[in-house]
Amino acid sequence: MNNVNDKTLSVLSLNCWGLKVVAKQREFRLHAIGDRISSEDYDIVALQEVWMRKDFDYIKAKVGSKLPFTKYFQSGTLGSGLAILSRFPILSSSYLKFTLAGRPLKVLQGDFYVGKGCGSVCIDHPEIGLMDLQAGYGQGEDYEAQRITECWQIANSVRASAAQGRHVILAGDFNSIPTSNCYQMLKNHGFMTDTWLENHDHTQDDLSDSIQRFGITCDSPLNTWTKHLLKQEPHLKEIGDRLDYIFYRRSPQIICQESRVVMEGYIPGTEWSYSDHFGVHSVFTIAGHVDTAMGNFAPDSKQLARPDFTQLSSAHLITAIEIIQREYNQAKKTGHQYLVLLCLSVVVVVGAYIAQLISYEGSTQIIVHAVCGFVMIACSGFAMVCLIVGFVFGGTEQRSLDQYMIDLRVCLKTLQKPPMTSMSGSSFSTKNSLSSGEEGIVEKPMLKKLR
Repeated sequence: MNNVNDKTLSVLSLNCWGLKVVAKQREFRLHAIGDRISSEDYDIVALQEVWMRKDFDYIKAKVGSKLPFTKYFQSGTLGSGLAILSRFPILSSSYLKFTLAGRPLKVLQGDFYVGKGCGSVCIDHPEIGLMDLQAGYGQGEDYEAQRITECWQIANSVRASAAQGRHVILAGDFNSIPTSNCYQMLKNHGFMTDTWLENHDHTQDDLSDSIQRFGITCDSPLNTWTKHLLKQEPHLKEIGDRLDYIFYRRSPQIICQESRVVMEGYIPGTEWSYSDHFGVHSVFTIAGHVDTAMGNFAPDSKQLARPDFTQLSSAHLITAIEIIQREYNQAKKTGHQYLVLLCLSVVVVVGAYIAQLISYEGSTQIIVHAVCGFVMIACSGFAMVCLIVGFVFGGTEQRSLDQYMIDLRVCLKTLQKPPMTSMSGSSFSTKNSLSSGEEGIVEKPMLKKLR
């Protein structure tokens, strides 16, 4: 039976690696994932990279008796790849598409064409009422500035949900390690608690044990799909990375009691892993009444309603702004280069057209016309690409990056202001206004990954 007393909440997050053609043994693995989920007692499942609708339909049918409420998020040219399955009724859903996600010329990566973002559903839980479950999927390591903007969007989204008094769970593959700026934004601006970090120390015994000890979900030597494609520095190849998370808004009514890595073994009867990522499974204790004795809770909805309320440090904001500034400068330079190539292409097209107007003797006329015609067609196509990438996308990227820098500078400015004093004489500091017991969980030292 599935937690019939509703006093616990079991949540799974898994990147399924469901890319058509690129992902090896995709259909077999996705069916195995559906079979595995159906054999477990999860209350909510957040899946990423389920790109093929038929794969989702199989999983949906397989788990229908346990997780009857589902949402498959549509976005972009190829879809978002995000799906949420729930035991509890889904009252509403929405999709936050990232402003910046990939680049149009990096076709094989596909990030620009899939409409990456964060899918959200509002769930009606019988014990604690409305709960927002958000499933996110971030960029790869080549897009650090874009990942920062994405996490800024997600952090503001979860704040908005929390400001409405809702409980919030955020799950997904964020492609960011715990020491990154992206992680800090979710933790200190979104005020989300990392379920795995809340329940684990970092003592390592052996390679297999390190998966659970360090919460390794990606690039593990024990994963059959990534062990030959490790991206770590040599001294970290024996471990892997923690890129997949389940965060939540810690409150007196919902506390994480357990979090562990799952689906790290092989599909039964094979020597294949379920995906190129392992899953994360967290179990929450649900309290129908408010018990403030445990402490370390997230800020209340009134505090989160203030846009200037944050625990981000000035150092993290400055670093994030510098990263985005570098990306902005590079985007501006690249945009100018494409526009120069556009002008050169136009010049070549005009030159080829003029060359066709000149009379030549014999077969030379035919050859010149054929060559000039080919050059005109090729350069015209190239000019259109340069126009779209350099002017349309380039301009959009530059202005979006500029806007995010403005937003972060506004946040930084509020941190540097002295505390505001109210009419009654009480003071309010955006950085230090958490009362005792609301300061959040202090992050333990994490294994760092050198880039």
